[in-house]
Amino acid sequence: MSKVIKILIAVVIVIGGAVVWIKNPGDIRYKILRTKSQAKKMAKDMSMAKEVTPEDIEKAKQCRDMLERITRAKRAAEEKKGITGVNVTWEEVLPFLNMKEIPRCPAGGQYSLNPTLQVPSCSIGNNRTPLDTADDHIILH
Repeated sequence: MSKVIKILIAVVIVIGGAVVWIKNPGDIRYKILRTKSQAKKMAKDMSMAKEVTPEDIEKAKQCRDMLERITRAKRAAEEKKGITGVNVTWEEVLPFLNMKEIPRCPAGGQYSLNPTLQVPSCSIGNNRTPLDTADDHIILH
């Protein structure tokens, strides 16, 4: 009798699985494809991540220092206008940096002043190295 029960249970499981497969094959296939796609994306992101060198960290530090200087110069240019909360141009900021040309990031990025309520930024940004922020070209205020 117990053999018959085991066989019946096995048959119910097989039939139940077949019904689920027939009823929702797209769901199962979708989940498999989605998981495969996510795994490929993670592998691509990991392969694109580069080794952070001491030189990268030093250039990022210099960039952050320049972003801080630009922030102070931008505020000074705003104060000189006598109106806070107004956008300024590079021509108005450069004298406060004691420079004649727009500075360049040591790693090759470009600086942007951004609107008044935003801090200046570097085009390199956080550069897709999520495990190490020492080489990021951003300031947080």
